[in-house]
Amino acid sequence: MTLVSYKYKQQGVALITALLIAALVTVAAVAMASHQQLDMRRTGNMLEADQAYMYALAAETWVIQMLKEDQQKTQIDTLIEDWAMKLPPIPVEGGAITGSVEDLQGRFNLNNLVDTSAGENSESNGKPDQAQIKAFRSLLTQVSLVKEKVQLSPFVANRVADWIDPDLNALADGAEDLLYLGLDVPYRTANRRMISPSELASVAGLTLRDVSALLPLVTALPESTAINVNTAPEMVLLSLHEDITPRIAAELAAMRVNTAFETADEFVKKLKDDYDVTLDKKLVSVSSKYFLVTSDATIGRTTVRMYSVLERKDNGVNVVSRGIGSY
Repeated sequence: MTLVSYKYKQQGVALITALLIAALVTVAAVAMASHQQLDMRRTGNMLEADQAYMYALAAETWVIQMLKEDQQKTQIDTLIEDWAMKLPPIPVEGGAITGSVEDLQGRFNLNNLVDTSAGENSESNGKPDQAQIKAFRSLLTQVSLVKEKVQLSPFVANRVADWIDPDLNALADGAEDLLYLGLDVPYRTANRRMISPSELASVAGLTLRDVSALLPLVTALPESTAINVNTAPEMVLLSLHEDITPRIAAELAAMRVNTAFETADEFVKKLKDDYDVTLDKKLVSVSSKYFLVTSDATIGRTTVRMYSVLERKDNGVNVVSRGIGSY
């Protein structure tokens, strides 16, 4: 090989090396720019999410004040009060916020299925409440009749009660640890009050479709509660007594459009006088302690949905729980 040809070959290698280095530098620069854009977008999303969360908290605070003022005006809670009106979208810097308030005592309280009202030392404490189980079975039947592709078996009521009660003795057609530990992915029953109605998804015999159908009608409150007949939907009213028909429930609901029941006695008397239905007054009320606030705050491309469970007492309103995404 001559010196000249060797020189040209070396120059070719150098050129190829330079091109490779230039390509690597270009790829690295593009990657760095892409990562920088992603980091900027991620940071922007985080800032928007934080801002939206703060606006959702502001909506919660506003509802707390509204519930305090409502308590000073009247001792009953109805669907024609200010708190029951859906908040229209309100423009805020960079987005908008909207929300709604729902009376949770208008829903069936799943924790009513187990009696804890008698105190820890009572023999009845922690025992299934058969009257409430019967009411829940009625609700399951009504949901099955109304919702397409939903067939809720009455035994689900016993399985939910078994999920809550403190013992490991299964009710008839119920389910305790013995059943759950035999699943492909084993787990145990909670054996305590439900914290959220979404726990229904863990109860044997319920599909996600079943749970979705039930969730708007049920709640899980930290104490046994009566159903507020001024705010309960028709299907919940139907669950109060086996002799309450869809027609009766519809008529009772229609009465609340312009007026409200002032006392539980008035509602019980109405059922007896007009429909010959005898109802235990302890099952119903006309006022409520627990409310669900749903706040939707949108800032830029980010939307935050926050659920807040509020408890109203004589001395104010407390936040029982707060969550993002689902109640």
